[in-house]
Amino acid sequence: METMNEEWQVLWCLIEDSTYFRTELSRLFRYCSKQKIPPISLNDEVSEAYLKALEEEALVKKPKTRHQSVCRVWNKCCAMYADAGWPQVELTIPRYEERLYSIDPSLIPISIRKELEDYLTYLSGSDPFSTHPSPFKPTSLNAVKGYFSRYLSALHHQGIDLKKYSSLSELVTSEMFKLAIRWFWDRNNGGTSKNLGELSWTIRSYAVKHLKADEETAAFYANAMKRLRIPQQGLSEKNRIAMAQFDDPVVVRKFANLPTALWTKAEGMKKTATSGRITRKAQLLIQSAVAIEILTFAPMRISNLQGLRLDEHMSWMGKRLRISIPRQQVKNDQALEFLLPESVSLRVKDYLDRCRSALGDAGTPFLFPGRNGKSKDCSALRNQIRNTLWNEAGISLTPHQFRHTAAKVLLDSKPGYYEVVRKVLGHKSLSTTYSHYAGAETQAAITLYDQVIIEHRHAPIKARSALNQMPEPPFMDPLQFFGGRK
Repeated sequence: METMNEEWQVLWCLIEDSTYFRTELSRLFRYCSKQKIPPISLNDEVSEAYLKALEEEALVKKPKTRHQSVCRVWNKCCAMYADAGWPQVELTIPRYEERLYSIDPSLIPISIRKELEDYLTYLSGSDPFSTHPSPFKPTSLNAVKGYFSRYLSALHHQGIDLKKYSSLSELVTSEMFKLAIRWFWDRNNGGTSKNLGELSWTIRSYAVKHLKADEETAAFYANAMKRLRIPQQGLSEKNRIAMAQFDDPVVVRKFANLPTALWTKAEGMKKTATSGRITRKAQLLIQSAVAIEILTFAPMRISNLQGLRLDEHMSWMGKRLRISIPRQQVKNDQALEFLLPESVSLRVKDYLDRCRSALGDAGTPFLFPGRNGKSKDCSALRNQIRNTLWNEAGISLTPHQFRHTAAKVLLDSKPGYYEVVRKVLGHKSLSTTYSHYAGAETQAAITLYDQVIIEHRHAPIKARSALNQMPEPPFMDPLQFFGGRK
């Protein structure tokens, strides 16, 4: 493997805290070093030459995807390390047409675009006369808009001249729906997918619910959904694999103790020679420890973690930190309240006193600060947490999977505690919790049953009678979760 020259080595040192950045940029740095191209001379022409080199290297899978990622990461580093001397050369992120199919909006009649905008307004609940029972959040509205865009694009690619139609209702008939879905079906190698299922459901909701379709059309869509929508009971395969790590008690212990290990490692790092303060690398390690600890004791979504503000979401009750997130800022419209343990709260305070201001702009209200007064980039925070978990503990876990981990660890220790899991995760209903995690604690339940049988085998007759008369364990009674009936 080619080595990096001195100029590229300087940039390499700047990204020492990001395994992801180094993984994406390593080949580019070595390629430019070999070609004697200094960082300041990197441009789109060099980028295209690098792509050709990737395509000629048999070991690189999906070279165009890798090339896009390299350009994207390079541009991100330009912004993140501008003050550290990163060359301010922005690369064009290529768009490969064979991967794209969304058509230009000009191909869609204005009347249809207007209908779609009106429908999105209806879903948003912003119209005071809207009859939609549950207003959609911005992320959900963007998803609906995207599904319609892809659906209309599929019709275009199937030879439908959209400009010949004046109403969206003409494009969601059973025949039009079949035409569009067949295009996706063929593109997906003759099968459905989760994305196709959600797209189909979006079109069905508009055609059946919003337009109040006749019985024949409603029946057609109902049958189509049986084939197109993939039923999801319990965790996805990806999440089941991630949770399987925690079947090992050693991994659970390592996960629980990781924040302490990170703090210990950071404190053991050398101080800077000039100021005597801990290094930026140590500060980032402490920031990771705080993020991981909060996700462990307050398993929230990454968007809520990223947006935590000192002046809005955080308050102190003595020596304990309270995190309060209003329902308007939560995906499922359910307010979140967490009172962190004193030991965790003291660590957060230590981070605020010693590290936070050095990791972002002064005066920013965010717990995890970024640049220009904003919070830390969501992808950067997500990757920081993932990389720390893997590099320091060998655990492969995304920030969102902390929520699944909370359920897994609790149910393994307390089989049947679904109501507790519901409260911890902020689910609206117990059915949501049960549909996700039913069976997650099967082995723990079997172990509990084994213990009961063994106790019956070895207990004297009188003791057996006492065993049979023991009160029902509190986790079987939702009214006894927090200390018994009132």
